[in-house]
Amino acid sequence: MAIDLKKFVLRFIDEANGHLHTVKEGAFLLSSGQNTDAQIGEMFRAAHTLKGGARMLKLQSIADVTHQLEEILSELRDKKLEPNQSLGTLILQACDYISNQLAQLSASEGNNQLPPADVALCEQLARASRGEIDTAADEIAKAPVEKPATLPSLEVLDGGLKQAGSVRVKLEKLDDLINILGEVVASHDRLEQQVQTLVNLGPRLAQMDLEQLRKQVLQFSRKLKDDFQVQHLQMHELYDVATTIRMLPVSMLFEPVSMQVRELASSLNKQVDCRILGGEVEIDRQLIDRLSEPLTHLLRNAVDHGLCEAPERLAAGKSARGTITLTTQQDGRGILLRVEDDGRGLDYSAIRAKAVARGLVDAAVVDQLSELECNELIFHPGFSTSKIVTELSGRGVGLDIVRKTIVTDLQGTLQVHSRPGQGTTFIIRLPISLAMMRILQFEQQNHLFGVAAQYVVEVVKYSRDEIRDIAGRPAIILHNEFIPVISAAEILRINDRPGVHSSSASNANDLLLIIIQNQFGKMAMLVDSLLDERSMMIKPLPKHMQQQSLVSGMVLSPDNQLVSILQVPVLMDMAQKQGQPRTAAPKPQVRQNSWHVLIVDDSLNTREIEKNVLEAHGYQVTLAEDGFSGLQKARLTQFDAVLTDVEMPVMDGFSLTKALRAEDNYQHIPIIIVTSRAKEEDRRRGIQVGADAYIAKGDFEQDSLIETLKMLLC
Repeated sequence: MAIDLKKFVLRFIDEANGHLHTVKEGAFLLSSGQNTDAQIGEMFRAAHTLKGGARMLKLQSIADVTHQLEEILSELRDKKLEPNQSLGTLILQACDYISNQLAQLSASEGNNQLPPADVALCEQLARASRGEIDTAADEIAKAPVEKPATLPSLEVLDGGLKQAGSVRVKLEKLDDLINILGEVVASHDRLEQQVQTLVNLGPRLAQMDLEQLRKQVLQFSRKLKDDFQVQHLQMHELYDVATTIRMLPVSMLFEPVSMQVRELASSLNKQVDCRILGGEVEIDRQLIDRLSEPLTHLLRNAVDHGLCEAPERLAAGKSARGTITLTTQQDGRGILLRVEDDGRGLDYSAIRAKAVARGLVDAAVVDQLSELECNELIFHPGFSTSKIVTELSGRGVGLDIVRKTIVTDLQGTLQVHSRPGQGTTFIIRLPISLAMMRILQFEQQNHLFGVAAQYVVEVVKYSRDEIRDIAGRPAIILHNEFIPVISAAEILRINDRPGVHSSSASNANDLLLIIIQNQFGKMAMLVDSLLDERSMMIKPLPKHMQQQSLVSGMVLSPDNQLVSILQVPVLMDMAQKQGQPRTAAPKPQVRQNSWHVLIVDDSLNTREIEKNVLEAHGYQVTLAEDGFSGLQKARLTQFDAVLTDVEMPVMDGFSLTKALRAEDNYQHIPIIIVTSRAKEEDRRRGIQVGADAYIAKGDFEQDSLIETLKMLLC
């Protein structure tokens, strides 16, 4: 019996792409001189396996090129060749040729009829294996690389990556989909029969006695329930298979971009390696489409701004070649992408100067900006620290587009971490799919809304008496953390009874709060009632509604009502702007140079609330996110009082207080501990290390804080 090689060829394509990834990653390291014997061994084994598979399936062109590639790697393994950039480039060229051949195989659905191998490329590889790399390298650029009959779905263009209007699907996935569709159709036919049975039963009802009717109804209900459960399972299975069809390995996005990085670095006279980790992770094709532009911006920014030229790197004790690492991970919360460089890091002094020049921050307080606040400034539209405008940078566009795409359009989060002199990391978290998401639905004055469950921390009930007025804004204390309260009705402008204290909840004294969170903080959203949480298919907005930002899409409820899905980041931003104190507390008469207070707390919410309280009463405030940062700021600036938390990274509040008391100019300065640690032994320890007052966050009242400060300062 003849063997059908087609399915084996399709399987070979998948395996070959994995082996090519190993060879490519090693080639990048070869070019930089960072290779190890273990890495070369892995490359050799990958090429050897690839060659054996190609020969088994009579894919001669792939086998011929891979054989020559294997010879080079064998010589490298045996120390007969020395790695260099030209050799690495040649290996990458061979990998690109093989990738094109695999693309042709995929486009032909497993037809193993490929054209003969590129003779010029094979000859260059052979000469390189004999140590003639210098001569071969001169001809690398001249040798044409055969293009596949069908272009790959991703093309690298000047504006970034463009996705074609189609996606290749493995035949077995399509077969699974068709099989499940057949089962769904059969199940639907059974339900139709049940309906027809019910219709036929109608005229006979008058002739049946009560017992006959009961038996008929029971029989019908059992069959209907069984058929419904079967179809329910089939629909979930259908969705799972359909979802996998949309999934593509993230390497399809990363690998073309890495080529861009090398070309851009070369044009800027920089040496850069681009490493890809987790390229096999699969994500929704729609995400790949939308990620191309922001990823291109991030990588261009890293090459142009983050990475410096070889002399500067060597002077800083680094290798001459910079590294950009693209990492992908998948967990229960979604997809995590990291774009990391080992460059110079963010220039915070330049960021602060630019913020003052553009009028974003007052010059009097710019030095008080934390690193977190400086990180936020770089995403402001038109913000750039570049001294000159080029085709690559200086215009102040790019990072604002990145944030809008990631946070607003893709329902994700974006964070940046930077260490001066060591590098910058952008962390992107995305849902696995944009087509189906878990949605928490709620009702507000007969209107239906939903939020992505990834933003929901918990749902709580509070009495009206537990809502506090902090710095002119309503807030609750949950798990020893201040959380501002916003009214969904007010934000959505559907409220005919304004104010947090006017909820239409069934119990007039109970307030239903949804705790939502993004990377900037938490808010408690007051709603009338909850409906349910479930995975739902997101319907895109009509074109005439796509320009508004608050609603990202629609879903259909079980009773066929449309539910508007709210963009949580946009919602929180609107609430922040709308939630400014309606009537600020009158500022008391203070001395010309108002009291200057240092607030040290790792909670952004707590810092901001305490800051608002103090500033509303005429105090000047400086913020620090941990004890060590607070100590450094205290040594640079003489503060009139210090407010500190206890539990903080790097240095806790007890250690900070003790360290401040050891400073000559802080021996008599008021220090107030504001913490969630309310045990008596903690209070005693706070006093022992030198604190003048100890306030538990659960007992926090703004009047108490102000009175305590006044007492200690006067």
